[in-house]
Amino acid sequence: MPATLESIEAEIATLHETLESQGLNSRGVTDIFGRKFSLPVDDEHKAKKLGLTQIFCNFSNPHMRAFHTSWFGFFSSFFSTFAAAALIAYIGPDLNLTAEDKGNAGIAAVAGTIFFRLAMGYICDKVGARRGLGTLLLLVTPPIICFIIPGVIVNAGGFIAARCVIGWGLATFVACQTWCSQQFSKSVVGMANATAAGWGNLGGGVTLLVMPQIMVGFLKVTDQDTAWRLCMIVPAAMIILATLLVTKGRDLPDGNYKELEMSGAKQKGNGSLVFLIAACNINTIPLMICYATCFGVELTMNNKAVLYFYEYYDLSKSLAGVLGACFGLMNLFARSWGGLLSDWTMKKFGIRGRVWSLFVVQVFQGFMCLTLGLLTVNMPGPVRMERGQASKYPASVFESIYSVTPEVTFHCYGGDEGPPFCGDGEFCK
Repeated sequence: MPATLESIEAEIATLHETLESQGLNSRGVTDIFGRKFSLPVDDEHKAKKLGLTQIFCNFSNPHMRAFHTSWFGFFSSFFSTFAAAALIAYIGPDLNLTAEDKGNAGIAAVAGTIFFRLAMGYICDKVGARRGLGTLLLLVTPPIICFIIPGVIVNAGGFIAARCVIGWGLATFVACQTWCSQQFSKSVVGMANATAAGWGNLGGGVTLLVMPQIMVGFLKVTDQDTAWRLCMIVPAAMIILATLLVTKGRDLPDGNYKELEMSGAKQKGNGSLVFLIAACNINTIPLMICYATCFGVELTMNNKAVLYFYEYYDLSKSLAGVLGACFGLMNLFARSWGGLLSDWTMKKFGIRGRVWSLFVVQVFQGFMCLTLGLLTVNMPGPVRMERGQASKYPASVFESIYSVTPEVTFHCYGGDEGPPFCGDGEFCK
């Protein structure tokens, strides 16, 4: 029996769906300027496929380049912000830092990001997430270079000020999430945002792991006071590289803001109006609180983990860095897991499913935080301990705390589905 036109069209449509499920743009869809997309897209030209193949093997413009550039820019910012915390055991004696100075520096490193996250939302709507990301990366570069140059930062005041300015870079999270949201459709945006944010936050763990080892290497060829300054070349180079990569991306699937505005395809954005609408939305408040508590745990651990293991358990500085890094390294998979969970519940139950997945993992995170606190409730704070006291505590307690920490981390990131607003958990300090 000869095939009808309808059956042939149905077979072609099925073939397209099969190829698109493999991440191929079989329909040959192009942007408004005739440039073909490498990924299958929806009616808004947002990518609707994001699997392991695309994540690890695709770096094409605009979708995957925006994905990789955004997470690496955020990663570099996180790495730079907590690089000094990873080396605090070396920096402290050189700059004569007191326990209070170290605490104030940790607070300063995250306090400034509150304003800049608010400002970044406006900037993203006005000139685009890509340009906002690149501008902020350039802004935090000078204080990192000041760490490298001998004689520039020589006391607690300079150290705290430098960490504060470098911490502004944490607002690149807003640009990271905005850029990914503009490039991926709602069917995969949870996975895209969660993975990009998770890999970006991974910088907080990698810096605690890597910087002490780099320090050990430099100590073989120079003195301690010079070695820690040379270590800061690494975050400076990462920031510069990330800035260069940003220039190769594309603001939106169809082109850059300026390109689209000149062609008449896009009107100039009104950042003030968008911000006002978001601020007046009652749903913003609970999401901001969720994010503040969730991210607050992470920032606190990134600032305190190395000192915690070093002071409590009398570990070597390099080993304390390795153990402290384990918390941040959970980002390698934990946020992606949260994104997959959110996307799955969205398909099954709609937006209510996303809300419930947020609620469940946030509550479990709180439970694990309480558990961790109870394990050490009768111990003095690490900054007040004498070095010799560490040996008094049994190794079994150490194993208990170390086993709880990954659980707290793992369930921390599901709660990060809230908007990248301004809640950064500053009160958790």
